[in-house]
Amino acid sequence: MRFFKIFLFSVLIISVSCKEKQSKTIIKDTNTSSESIKHYICKNNCENSGGAIAGNCPVCKTPYTHNEIYHAKDFLKDGPLNVPKYNGNQNNKNNSTPAQNSSGVYHYICNNGCYGGSGKSEKCLVCGTTLVHNQAYHNN
Repeated sequence: MRFFKIFLFSVLIISVSCKEKQSKTIIKDTNTSSESIKHYICKNNCENSGGAIAGNCPVCKTPYTHNEIYHAKDFLKDGPLNVPKYNGNQNNKNNSTPAQNSSGVYHYICNNGCYGGSGKSEKCLVCGTTLVHNQAYHNN
């Protein structure tokens, strides 16, 4: 029972000392002129902690944790991703029919005899020529 009280008191002291010195979730590197994200950070978000290598927090002495955001910092450097919105209509003007009919015949094929095809007139993935309409698609 005495051990439990000592343990509880220790946890309380550590949590209070780190809460007084909390900083933002993303720790900025003050050693450079530009802002950057630390590779290793303190899970208690202590001020002036974090760094390029694993270690212990100088404030609360807990081991640093790996910051996953560090590896994603260049992912959105050109702005947000341009993801087209789904409007609920799968049939568009360029591809109103399936690429293959029930027999597996492509609607548009390559004149050079390359394998494959498409549901619309576009470039052949093998040779780069424009695919042509295949009348056999409609003969099923």
